[in-house]
Amino acid sequence: MSDDTTDLPTGYQLSAMDPVYRETPWDKLRALRAADPVHHDQQLNRYFLTRGQEVAALIKNRHLDADPTKANEGSFSKTLYGRNHKELSILMMDDPEHGRLRGLVVKAFNKRSVEALTPKIEQIAASLANDIAQQAEEFDFVQGFGSPLPTTVMAELLGIDAADRADFRRWSLGCMQALNPFRSEEQTALYEASTTTLADYLAREVNARRGNPSDDLISQLAIAEEEGDSLSTEDIVLLIRLLLIAGNSTTTDLINSGVVQFLKHPGELAKLRDNPALIDNALDEILRVEPPVAQVLRSAHEDMQVADKAVKRGDTLHMSLFGVHYDPELNPDPERFDITRKDIKHFAFGGGAHYCLGAGLGKVQARIALPMLFARFPDLAFAPGRDVKHKIAPAFNGYGELWLVT
Repeated sequence: MSDDTTDLPTGYQLSAMDPVYRETPWDKLRALRAADPVHHDQQLNRYFLTRGQEVAALIKNRHLDADPTKANEGSFSKTLYGRNHKELSILMMDDPEHGRLRGLVVKAFNKRSVEALTPKIEQIAASLANDIAQQAEEFDFVQGFGSPLPTTVMAELLGIDAADRADFRRWSLGCMQALNPFRSEEQTALYEASTTTLADYLAREVNARRGNPSDDLISQLAIAEEEGDSLSTEDIVLLIRLLLIAGNSTTTDLINSGVVQFLKHPGELAKLRDNPALIDNALDEILRVEPPVAQVLRSAHEDMQVADKAVKRGDTLHMSLFGVHYDPELNPDPERFDITRKDIKHFAFGGGAHYCLGAGLGKVQARIALPMLFARFPDLAFAPGRDVKHKIAPAFNGYGELWLVT
């Protein structure tokens, strides 16, 4: 390994703040992985990991700290999330509290509930496609389909009354500003108002379902029990907001990225049309090439050696999913989009104790949406003269807008 790392990218060059990195991160990460796969980024105070060898082990390590308040002062984790860790709830908890909440939630958010939603997801997707068909000119796919599908599906899963769904969607979109680190004063006001109003609404719904439960996720969370333990109303409200903020956003990004990848690679789309059974493998390839979450952050729970670096307790371990997914030792010929790729390895849903609870629901929506869209609109294409650019979101990857024509 070379000792000369002075010309390697570091700091903000390895973030969505850098426009080159935002669009083509693998170019910088290729050089970094080869020369310094556990890079001590002193500008942002983190260890930036790009190699599968280290990340495959660390992402499953249940001893590492997810709670950013346990990180060292000035570290990347503490700076980015230390003040707002409660907003992302269970994502940023450690055991035993994490295990307690997850044990209660996993029983309510199960495979049966997701499978039961399939006909409704198909109906919602078809309705949104009908709206697209009415568009005479170009349209923003994110606003027309990618965003409303998971938000509407979540409302259905939660059992939100049809009369309240317009408000619910508006509040949900306002809460999404939690992912925007560059909020304007107006966006901050929208975020705070939406968060407060939605929390009050959900608390009323939770309390109402405790006495009169139905077959929906709020009811299941309200009555969930394990060894005498249960979820408080505040627990449930935070969990639902997490599903709306992180879950909806990542599903939107998965669907949007799938559309982009297939439009950029018509040969792969032809493969899917010829063999619809490839959809599950195609989704894993999309998740590998365009992971909706770009990073997994943990703090060292003790002094530890990671490759050639001595990491101190409380230091940030920043696992770059772009770095790892494009590691040729993990996925040969990584920059090629290939929906027939064998043994696809990706960590888009995290790993270990924090493996994404909503992974199944997100994949079901994409599994329904993508084949349906390309069957319904065989001439779907990028709108002429419109740039296809990624949004600026430090922890996430996706498209803020996506202009298409049918």
